[in-house]
Order: sequence, then structure tokens, then C-alpha cells
Amino acid sequence: MYLETDFATVSEDATRDDVIDLIESLGDGKHSMAILGTEDEVYIQTSYLPGTDEFGIDYRDGDAAHHYAVTVPTNELVLATFLSYLAGNDRWRTMVDWEHDTHYEQA
Repeated sequence: MYLETDFATVSEDATRDDVIDLIESLGDGKHSMAILGTEDEVYIQTSYLPGTDEFGIDYRDGDAAHHYAVTVPTNELVLATFLSYLAGNDRWRTMVDWEHDTHYEQA
């Protein structure tokens, strides 16, 4: 899986340590987002929301109809979802209450 931050590639073959280092650095002024994925439209991503001190998490599983989002209060929850996604298990799907995000769907 690839790992990116602020539109720069961190790794083409992300490790657990790569993910931990990046997620723990979010909001430090250097990094504001992270994307972990297998291809262009299949990924999980997060952004630090400085005004609220929370994190937005999205995942997309193909087309725009399969885009979901949630806001969480801690980077620990972000880290847990990302590590589950990296491990290839489905625990991340139930760690938070995902909501269907229609923002990218065409009317």
C-alpha cells in the first residue's frame, strides 16, 4: 500500500512504522493529512481539523457512490483505523460510525 501526506509520497510500500510516524505527526505544522491506499480510488485518508482539534477520516472503495466519512476527536482512533486498514482486516469498518458522503457524487 502507498502512503502519502500533503500530496507527497511517504512510501510506495507502507510499513506499520511509516503509518505510526505520519499519523502521530498530524497537526504539528508540517503535516496536515495522510492517505493510505491500494489504488487511486481505493483508500483511507485523514485530515487534521485545526479549528476543532479533531480529525476527519474518509474512505473510498471505488467510485464516488462508495465514499464515507466521519469526524473523530483523537489521533489514537485515526491510528487504530489506519493500522487495521494496513493489516487488511475489516475492524476499521466498525471502529467508527461511517456516514455515506455524497459530496463527490454527480447530481
